[in-house]
Order: sequence, then C-alpha cells, then structure tokens
Amino acid sequence: MHAFSRRGAARALLLTLVAMAALVLPTAPAQAAWGTQLPLTLQIRHYYSTGTSVQVGYVNGTVQFDDAGNTLQYSLTFCRQSSYILPYLTINVNSSWIGGRKYATFVTNLYPSYTGTSSGQPCYSSTGTIAGQFTYANFWNVEFIAYGSTFDGPSHVIDSQDRIYTNPY
Repeated sequence: MHAFSRRGAARALLLTLVAMAALVLPTAPAQAAWGTQLPLTLQIRHYYSTGTSVQVGYVNGTVQFDDAGNTLQYSLTFCRQSSYILPYLTINVNSSWIGGRKYATFVTNLYPSYTGTSSGQPCYSSTGTIAGQFTYANFWNVEFIAYGSTFDGPSHVIDSQDRIYTNPY
C-alpha cells in the first residue's frame, strides 16, 4: 500500500512541476502574419520651364506590412529611364508635416544593382531589383521617396517622387 501511495504522490508532484514550468518558462513569440501585398509605383519626372517633361526613373513593385505592425517587406524593380544618376530610394517612417515643415525618421536607402536591361515601356533602359524588410517599433506610416536626376540647361537637377502608406495595424 505504501508503494502505491508513493508512486501516486511522485506522479502528482511530477505533473505539478510540469504545469508550473509551463507557466513560468517563456513561450516562443507567435510569428506575425503578412497582410495584403500593396502595389508601389513611382514615376520620377522632370518638368522643364518650357512646359515639356522627361521621364527620369521608375520604381514598381509591392510592399507588405506584418500584422504585428512592426515590420514591412518590399520587392521592387528600378528603371533608369533618362536619369543621369542611377535612381535610388529612401525609406522613412512616421512622416508628417507640422507647421509647413516635414519631419520623418530615416530608415534606409535602397541602391539596387542595375544588372538588367529592358526595351519595353515604361522601363526602356537599365533595370535593377531589390527585396528586403525592416523592423521599426510601432510606426504609423512609411514613406518611399525615389530619386533620379537630369540636366536642365547647364544645371544638374535632382527630381523625386514619393508615396506614403499608412500602417493598417
């Protein structure tokens, strides 16, 4: 009878220890799910004082927020149309205008390797692709600014096109 009681007590003690360990030990964080892919298209243009314009650079692809609201991933194709410099892109978060002044937190610049070419519209020159992601705690929006350049007479000018997405999470 004593052996049965000891085995039962040992089993009860073991189950209690396992239950307590499950409560005390940290669990692995849940993997965030990715939301809908959002299209990103940026056409950089330069407008001359004569009223004409030229396509400088083009960025096309998708961006996607995670449902935890802290990570964004992107997959983008860049086209050098008539840009003097190779087009590149800046990513900022928490962009806002206050009192006519722009404020934003810089995240990164993206410089793709221009290893391809295209002869179709709108991408009729050098192309490059880049994909990646970044994490920034509790950002409420993300801003993409594409840059390219051309010459207006003797002056080298840098043109840009931007897009802001609100973080849906």
